Amino acid sequence: MQKYMYDAIIFDCDGVLVDTERLTNEVFMSLLAEQGLHLSHMEMHTHFTGQTTEANLITAAGLLGRALPEDTHHRLRTGFWEAMHTGLKTVPYVEETLQAIHLPKAMATNALREDMDFKLNRTGLHAYFDHCFCVEDIENPKPAPDIYLHAASALEVAPERCVVVEDSTAGISAAVAAGMTVYAYSADMDAEQQKAAGAALCFHDMRELVHLLSRRP
Repeated sequence: MQKYMYDAIIFDCDGVLVDTERLTNEVFMSLLAEQGLHLSHMEMHTHFTGQTTEANLITAAGLLGRALPEDTHHRLRTGFWEAMHTGLKTVPYVEETLQAIHLPKAMATNALREDMDFKLNRTGLHAYFDHCFCVEDIENPKPAPDIYLHAASALEVAPERCVVVEDSTAGISAAVAAGMTVYAYSADMDAEQQKAAGAALCFHDMRELVHLLSRRP
């Protein structure tokens, strides 16, 4: 049996388990373009990935230099749900990877419970986790460490014995602040930014993760 360097593993959701960040960013990009703010996919990831919707609307207003229309939140949520119902997919090879990792598993996301449950149930990934936590389970969202500390407590594993799989700089910062080691999934993200946020290593193919867990970064 494979030996691991850690006693538990905690996964982020969007961009790590399910390929939703591109869907969300395309909806948000379209709404921002209507207001005259044109951003590339990489700029969208840099500014918005891993944050709550409320935080992203504040950031967007700051970039735009004025308040967004009052219906922006509603239109963003509506567009996001439409995109999820038609285009939701798992990250390539993530299910095989989850099957191959024989460690206690938790999932920790900044998403709302309704969103989390839909994604995990729709894709069938819920069954792979001992615990799943969302932004409604804690007081402070990522980049605060609350949700990762909460997950470690539920797993009954010390934070320093947990490894976290994240993609966003906000999520990486949260896990590092919790005292955990972070392996950053870099398929759609800037690996240098991930390392600057505190990731111990970066990888681009989910199939790599099984082998990475058996050696020190």
